[in-house]
Amino acid sequence: MKKLFYALLAVIFIASCTTEKKDTHFSLKVGVDTLVDGYAYLQKRAAGQWIKLDSAVMIDGAFNMQGEIAFPEMQYVNIDNIKRYVPVFLDAGEIVVEVIKDDREATTISGSPAHEQYELFEAKLSVYNDRMRSIYEEYRIARDSGLVEVKDSLSLVMDEVYKEETAFIKEYVLKNNTNVTSPYIAYGNSYSWTVAELDSVINNFDLSLAESPDYKLLADRVIVLKRVDIGQPLLDFSQKDTNNIDLNLTELSKGKYLLVDFWAAWCGPCRAENPNIVACYADFHEKGFDVLGVSFDQDREKWIQAIHDDGLIWNHVSDLQGWGNAAGKLYGIRSVPSSVLIDPDGIIIAKNLSGEELRERLEELMPE
Repeated sequence: MKKLFYALLAVIFIASCTTEKKDTHFSLKVGVDTLVDGYAYLQKRAAGQWIKLDSAVMIDGAFNMQGEIAFPEMQYVNIDNIKRYVPVFLDAGEIVVEVIKDDREATTISGSPAHEQYELFEAKLSVYNDRMRSIYEEYRIARDSGLVEVKDSLSLVMDEVYKEETAFIKEYVLKNNTNVTSPYIAYGNSYSWTVAELDSVINNFDLSLAESPDYKLLADRVIVLKRVDIGQPLLDFSQKDTNNIDLNLTELSKGKYLLVDFWAAWCGPCRAENPNIVACYADFHEKGFDVLGVSFDQDREKWIQAIHDDGLIWNHVSDLQGWGNAAGKLYGIRSVPSSVLIDPDGIIIAKNLSGEELRERLEELMPE
């Protein structure tokens, strides 16, 4: 019995010696190349809002912060007097940030293994971003010069570059399934991914990433999107229209094909898509097609003015909470424009149709 007791004691002792406690302490030292004073803040983005985590007084362009971080996470150093948000993938250890006021590219961050990993990803991604910027400049010149065919051709090229970029990001997070930055990268780009794609990414992640805040956001997003996937019944909501009267989705969708269009007055791509929706409404409304605009605006006057300017004569609602719009959260909307097409039985039959895709689908559903 004594031998067994001492053997168990030895096992416990060895286990306690070999199990290392995870280091969660960080020290953040920030310096600016100009001798600015004032306040600096450590912040992060959550649900479309800036959340202040800590603050410090800057003296002669420098400040220090210390704290605990359970898992590496993207946060931002906001320096008041130079109006700059510096992204830092915060990790345990001593992190040094050297900010160059007039040159964002020259700002350096050292001491964070997570940030180093993220910079490697950004360097690879920049190939696609540089191509997109170059093509867009040609597109802008063609558009402003009235060269419609050239503009349309370049638009198709941009679409292809975007598809290549999206494919690269998916491949990256699948290959780098133990990288602590991968959940953040995946969540940041998940607005364009299907439920099946999100599932495949999450299921491929190493279990060590399960404590990542972004992993949890991804998992929550899958739950939301599965409830509003194609083939699911609509999720009901009510919001106030431009006359402050409550409108209900279920009531509006009865017996018709209803496009729920998530948009905003400040959204350039939304405003560019509006003429197409106007044309589809004119051609198919009498056949049983309707639209409900759900605005991500906060400014009531600008919202109503955009409706008037763009000739959007269908129903519109908003809770004027911007990205916090309750209906948007219900449907997992993380980018605008986005849309959901509901059939007369209240079933979701398509998502994010735009341009000719929307018209072609309506022609299938409501032939002559």
